[in-house]
Amino acid sequence: MKKTVLTIFALVFVGMMSASAMAQPFTHSVWTNFNGYYIRDAQTGCLYPAFAGFNMATSWTEPTPGNPADAHFRGVAKAGGAGIACGVRFYDFRLVASTVTGPDNIDGTWDVYRNGILVCGGCTGTAYGLSQAAGVGNYYKVYIDDPLAGPGTWLYSGFIDVRKDF
Repeated sequence: MKKTVLTIFALVFVGMMSASAMAQPFTHSVWTNFNGYYIRDAQTGCLYPAFAGFNMATSWTEPTPGNPADAHFRGVAKAGGAGIACGVRFYDFRLVASTVTGPDNIDGTWDVYRNGILVCGGCTGTAYGLSQAAGVGNYYKVYIDDPLAGPGTWLYSGFIDVRKDF
């Protein structure tokens, strides 16, 4: 009888520990340091493959029971340079609120600033390709819908230089 009670207690304890371990959220972080790929301006039609500066930091947590989706994303760039007909412009892409997160993506509401002026406020969009390892050739994309230009017409894309998962 004593052995059965101890066995049941041990099984309940192990089950509680396993359930709490499964419920822990997975958190990810990706950084880009001066390593941009493309920016597309939905309103001007300009596509920028050259940058005088390009940085991004994002972190997000995958939702689990009791832990909702949570994310941060901010990408800034000085786009343009010699031979770029659109001229030099400063862009700032900000995630305002996340609606869905996963191991590879962040969906939510975004603000886009051009030269310090809000040009797409409260626009829906998604970031994906975030699950790749840091290294040569691995890049993410952020597509944001513009109310006038259409779905997925804003683009912010850069290479993954640093990654941390826990």
